[in-house]
Amino acid sequence: MKRRNFIKYSGLGLSGLGVAACSNIDIFSFKNRQKTNVDFGTLEKSNLILAYVPNADAAPLIMAQEQGFFERYGLSVTLKRLNRWEEVQEELLGWKIDGAQLPYSLPMMAQLGKEQAPLISLMTLNLNGSAITINKKAWDAGIRPSVDYFNFTDFEDNIRKYWRSKEQPVNFAVDSSLSMDAYLTRYWLSAIGLIPKTEVELIEFPASQMIYKLQAGIIDGYSASSPWNQQSVLENAGFITHISRDIWKGHPNKILATMDGWARKNTATTKALMAALIEACQYCDRLNNGTEVATILGQPNYLNLETSLIESTLMGNYSYSKEVSEKYHKTIPDYTVFHHRDTDYLGQNDHANYPWRSHAVWMLTQMIRWHHLDIFDYPKDADKVLDKIYPLSFYEEVAEELNIPLPTDKMKKEPQTAFIDGRGFDPSDPIAYLNQFPIRASRPKIYGFV
Repeated sequence: MKRRNFIKYSGLGLSGLGVAACSNIDIFSFKNRQKTNVDFGTLEKSNLILAYVPNADAAPLIMAQEQGFFERYGLSVTLKRLNRWEEVQEELLGWKIDGAQLPYSLPMMAQLGKEQAPLISLMTLNLNGSAITINKKAWDAGIRPSVDYFNFTDFEDNIRKYWRSKEQPVNFAVDSSLSMDAYLTRYWLSAIGLIPKTEVELIEFPASQMIYKLQAGIIDGYSASSPWNQQSVLENAGFITHISRDIWKGHPNKILATMDGWARKNTATTKALMAALIEACQYCDRLNNGTEVATILGQPNYLNLETSLIESTLMGNYSYSKEVSEKYHKTIPDYTVFHHRDTDYLGQNDHANYPWRSHAVWMLTQMIRWHHLDIFDYPKDADKVLDKIYPLSFYEEVAEELNIPLPTDKMKKEPQTAFIDGRGFDPSDPIAYLNQFPIRASRPKIYGFV
C-alpha cells in the first residue's frame, strides 16, 4: 500500500465517530469551567519539571503545555523528554524532577521491590493505547491479524504451533520488563499457551527502535504504546496481531507519578497539576481535536513523527496491516481513552483518570504470579499497602473541585468478556484469581495469604 492509501484508510469512518465518541465528553468539557471557580490554595511551587518518554500516551502532558492548561492553574512547566522509563524513574527517585509520565506498574515495583522508594501514582493518564506487532516472517508463515480469525482460539493455535516450530528461540521486545505492556504481553503469551521466559524471551529497548529491529530480524515481535506500531505497519516491517484493548478492555496504561514526600509537601501544587492534566485528558479525547493534537505531538521536539501515524490511533482509525483489504483497517474509537468515551465496558462515571483500587489489585496479582517481588503469597495488608502507592485522596479532592462525579466503589469487578482468555477478575478474591492460572512462575504452588 502506498503512503497516501495508508492515510486514506486512517480516515475510514471518521464522520461516524464524532458524535458517538464525544457524547459524554461535553458534560465535563474544560469549556464549562472557569478558573475563578477552582481554588486549591496558594501554590507551594509554581515552576515544575515533568518528564515523559515519547509516545502518544504523553499527549496529556504535551497538550497541557501547548494549550495553556498548566498556565491556567498558575504553573510554569518545563517538559523533559527521556528515552527510557528507567531514566525517568531515576530522575524521580533522585528528586531531579517534580513529576512524570510512567507505566502503571512502576510505583508498585519501586515501593515493594529492592528500591523501597516512596514513588506514588496520582492519577491514570490513559486506558488502552498499545498493540502487539509481529514480524513479516510470521505473515509469510500464514499468521494473520486477530481480525482475520473467527475467535482467539483459532489464532492462538496457529501462532503457538508456528513459534514452537522455530529453530531459534522466540525473542519478544518491550520498552521495559515492568511496563503494563510487558505484563499484558505475558498475559497474552500465557493465554496462547506459551510460557514467558521459558519459551519466549522478553528483551528491552526503546519503542522508537522497533521498526529497525523487526526489519533486521532481531526480534519476532514488540509490544508498545502507539504510534510506533503504526510506523512498523506503514513501512511494512510487521503487522498488528492484537491491540491491548483486546487483551484487557479498559486496562490502565500510563500514570502521573511523583514522590510521596513531594506531593505531601506541595499539596496545592499537586492538585493544580492534576486539574490541568485532567482538562488536557478531556481535550485529547475530543475527536475534533485529533488532528491538532497529532500535529503537535509529531513536532521534532516531541515525537518527531508524521502526523498521520499519530492521528490514526488518537482518532480510532487503525491499520493492522499494510494490505489493501479493508478488513485490516478498523474503526476503534476507544483505542486510547484519555478521560471518557462511550464503550460497552465503561460506565457513565468510569473515567480513565480515576485511580481504581481494583487496577492496583490486578497489578499486584501479576507481580506475584511472575515472581517479580520477594512476595510469594498475597499480602493480608494489601489494601493498606496499595493505598500508599495509589492514593485516592488527591484525585477525589480534585474531581470534587472540577465537578467530576466519582464512582460509588473504588473496586470494580471485570467480567469474563474484559479479558482475552475469558477469565473474569474479582478484586475481592485475589487468591482464587491467582490460583486459576495454569501458567505461572510458581506452579504447582497454591497461593494463600501471607
